[in-house]
Amino acid sequence: MKLAILGAGAMGEWFAKFAKNREWNVSISDIKKEKAQKVAEELNLKAVESNKKAVEEADTVLVSVPIKETPKVIKEVSDSLKSNALLLDIASVKEKSAEAMKEIDVDSELVSIHPLFGPGAKNLENKNIISIPVKAGKRYTELKKIFSNMGALVVEMEASEHDRLMSITQSLTHYTLLTYFSALNSMKGLEKTETFKTPIFQNLLDLTKAFLQEDPKLCGDIQTENRYSTMARSSLREACRSLDVGLKSKNTKPIEEIFEEAHDKIGSEELKTAYEKLYEKIEGKEK
Repeated sequence: MKLAILGAGAMGEWFAKFAKNREWNVSISDIKKEKAQKVAEELNLKAVESNKKAVEEADTVLVSVPIKETPKVIKEVSDSLKSNALLLDIASVKEKSAEAMKEIDVDSELVSIHPLFGPGAKNLENKNIISIPVKAGKRYTELKKIFSNMGALVVEMEASEHDRLMSITQSLTHYTLLTYFSALNSMKGLEKTETFKTPIFQNLLDLTKAFLQEDPKLCGDIQTENRYSTMARSSLREACRSLDVGLKSKNTKPIEEIFEEAHDKIGSEELKTAYEKLYEKIEGKEK
């Protein structure tokens, strides 16, 4: 398979390694030519001077550029696509990229995918990949089979459903961790918490640290480019406001109601299992 990767960022490099390990013929391009050259030299790949040039001989094209740039790049390379090639993008927001695919007139397969993992992943085992097939065919079917055989779960859906779900799993989660760290950073005594940490605090802090390793520009685009993100952030602010109103009046009933709803909606057994796993993780580290 001849694969052209457009964008030599962290995920572009991840997929370059993935394809190289499968002995595919891989080329890579980037608006910053030295960036593509660096990845190419490290992985023994071919660096191409432009996106259009990279696309011309490729059977499969993977667009791995910033969310805001993805629709533009899809349209930019459409005239250079080979007949029956497969054009993919991996943007974290799908409505705009899927719409760009619908607008181009090509004799190629068009599929927008979202790997729900970052460049720290070692393999595809137990990883989720969301797929929006705009115009799917044989090449897409083969690629989906490869992903599945390597342990990934490929789930197909509409672009709008994807963005709505990602406003929960990404936008809301990121916003929560950003505000949590901002609040921590504004309080005195953070440096002493290492001595007086609780299990919940330590795990949430570790999660926040891991998140802050992510690309801030990508996190920003996830908030601004997904039209459902505004509602997600509003939901969090309203939950904080409502809880704070009760606590200011010495009313702890809202806390009890949250616990009760969690037991009803999630289930007591699942909550118990999560609690046990928390201590297994902590005590395992201490050994």
